Amino acid sequence: MDKKPVLVVSGCLVGEKVRYNGKDATDHFAVKLSEYINVVKVCPEVGAGLGIPRKKVFLVKKNGYALFQEETGKELTQEINRFSDSFLSSLKGVDGFLLKSKSPSCGVYYGAKTYRNANRTGYVGRRKGLFAQAVKKRFPFHPIEDEERLKDFYIRFVFLTKVYLFFYYREYGADYLLEKYPHMLKLFSNKGFDRFIKNRNDSTFYSIFKKNIRKKIFLFLERGIKEDFLIFPKELLNI
Repeated sequence: MDKKPVLVVSGCLVGEKVRYNGKDATDHFAVKLSEYINVVKVCPEVGAGLGIPRKKVFLVKKNGYALFQEETGKELTQEINRFSDSFLSSLKGVDGFLLKSKSPSCGVYYGAKTYRNANRTGYVGRRKGLFAQAVKKRFPFHPIEDEERLKDFYIRFVFLTKVYLFFYYREYGADYLLEKYPHMLKLFSNKGFDRFIKNRNDSTFYSIFKKNIRKKIFLFLERGIKEDFLIFPKELLNI
């Protein structure tokens, strides 16, 4: 493959008809983004052996979180977790994740409806899907978003910037990143940047992205984006 960022993307967002109803959930931004990156498509429910179409699944807060299927009452937690572990372990290099919102497997910030009981009673709110939970556990500092949040200009800017910084670090190494993009690293964390200069390794690189910089980015972007702060294709901002 050409040297481009590698992004794991829910297949339904880029046109694959893998949803429970046999349809897709094509998202305009995800499709546009796929022109600039190398996409690794995933549908955890299909990967776990569920058919297309299939009965809906839902989350239950039970010794952590469990996944059950409507009408059949079957618990599918082990199947989803097994697939998640296998799939994520197989990734040789990845720079971020774009997952389907509100999904019991992929939902991240706009998570899935979750219940106390397997008969779908005792609503407790929305929680991360099981695959999304596995992603956050294995890749805690990698950029991960859903298509709903990326409609926000500021969130989209941060996500794309992180994806490209992770890509440059993975592909070209610490020295390249510090030579070309020190100003971008400082945007996320001055202290983290200083640690990274002294110890140029994965741990110090990831530490740059530990904090939420939403308010800082708001103030920064309100002043306008300077050309050298735009490290991804500018066409991706105007969608």
